[in-house]
Amino acid sequence: MGTQEIFDIVVVGTGAAGLSAALSATDRGAKVLVIEKASVVGGTTAMSGGCIWAPRHHYMAKLGLSDSREAALEYIRAVSPDGWHNREEPLWAAFVDHVPEVLKFLEANSPLQFQPNRDPDPYAEAPGGMAFGRNVSAAPIRMGILGNWQDKVRNPTFDLRLSYEEMVDTFFFASPKKWVARYMPRLAWRKLLNKRTKGNALSIGLLKGCLDKGIDIWLDSPAKRLIVEEGRVTGIELERDGGVITVQASKGVILASGGFEWNPEMMATYFPGPVEWTASPPTNTGDGQRMAEAVGARLDHMDQALVMGTTPVTYEGRLQGQPAADYFLPHTMIVNRHGRRFVNEKQMNIGLAFAEMDPETGTPAHLPAWRIYDSQFAAKYPHAMPNKKVSGNHFQAASLAALAAEIGVDGAELVETAAHFSDFARTGVDEDFGRGSSAWDLNRGGDPDHKPNPTLGTIEKPPFYAMPFKASFLGTKGGPRTNEKAEVLDHEDRPIPGLYAAGNVMANSFGSKGVGAGTTLGPCLTWGYIAGVNAAG
Repeated sequence: MGTQEIFDIVVVGTGAAGLSAALSATDRGAKVLVIEKASVVGGTTAMSGGCIWAPRHHYMAKLGLSDSREAALEYIRAVSPDGWHNREEPLWAAFVDHVPEVLKFLEANSPLQFQPNRDPDPYAEAPGGMAFGRNVSAAPIRMGILGNWQDKVRNPTFDLRLSYEEMVDTFFFASPKKWVARYMPRLAWRKLLNKRTKGNALSIGLLKGCLDKGIDIWLDSPAKRLIVEEGRVTGIELERDGGVITVQASKGVILASGGFEWNPEMMATYFPGPVEWTASPPTNTGDGQRMAEAVGARLDHMDQALVMGTTPVTYEGRLQGQPAADYFLPHTMIVNRHGRRFVNEKQMNIGLAFAEMDPETGTPAHLPAWRIYDSQFAAKYPHAMPNKKVSGNHFQAASLAALAAEIGVDGAELVETAAHFSDFARTGVDEDFGRGSSAWDLNRGGDPDHKPNPTLGTIEKPPFYAMPFKASFLGTKGGPRTNEKAEVLDHEDRPIPGLYAAGNVMANSFGSKGVGAGTTLGPCLTWGYIAGVNAAG
């Protein structure tokens, strides 16, 4: 076993949190090594939509808006789970305080430029909420700026080179052909220049910033264990070039290795029930959580995760999920195994409903669940229909009762549920779950040309269709607890010297209930930045 040259800091992972940490630590004079398990850079970030929730960002004035620390914290408190403020308030405050400077720092230290969009806060009506303005994303950026590294960025699951704003602010999914035709000149130009968008653009910009600063990045280098000397983390053991080596880190190690959604044993422990169409890189196997626990870290929020509706796609030769928006559109609803609706299909945190457990069995209360469509949906939104090529993904019948028999739900319940839903669609008011009543519901997704409510449409015209609604994980959000300096804490809430964590590897202070469309990437960038600053001293 050899020992490589000494670094000040080793960062584990090349997603938003890891590369942000590397940049901020280097900016403060630290010699940084970044190690990555995969053969490509970017992690879940590179596959994502790229939206960043960033209260008080410096583009607010451009939008004619203002935001404040007090309003952002009031909003977070109002919409977070009961009692979380008792423990998470210092972390919320640190995030709100630092995120504006993080965006400015990244623009100054990389080719990244951010642009705001009109996404509302998911609970805009809550105290401190905003109808739009707190979200930004990375502007399109050329892959070619990476030189020899341009083939080392993880591919997105779906490479349509429209920006987040171009897709979300236009209700793109209701009529993609119209918008693709309108955007054709810029799409052709982006293809010619190999410009990338969304999370891919964010990854490219972060990577270029790191390369320009001379930061060492080792790919195909999975971390194995942390090295502890006299109670302090002083290095890390990893695999490289077919062997195991130890790298010393005089100032410490920053864990930014993502979640554990591809670790079957951990998922069975913390998320009992079916796990299919996972929508993150298969390298997210909980390495950081495992290594932190082994040196005395207390794991927390291990039952928290970002769960969304996805559609199956083939990625790197296997079937996994891609976030979907078909269930935002009219003429579709989601029902549980009993044939009943159980959630506002439009809410951002739809995963919370799928995480509900049956108190008697300890298994998911609403799974299996199904998306139900009718011929009106098929005629208006053929692009959003279930993929027939995926086995078990597409069911069709001449009546709702026959469809219910095919998918194994109660026929009478499904017929009654569709009738009630259709009545709501005609009046434009969902009396059961409030779909289409909030700023989020009306301004994100849906079909603005559909009346009286852009998210509601009757389900009454045969043939009828069904597609399974999988409990698809975009990322788990549990791991070692940290303080407001991103220092990992032990079981007595004392910092473990030399160990820091950021991103989905840490015990996420927001948990499953996202407070904005970019509640993952905003905190990832910010906690990476905070970890880098404090590790570098």
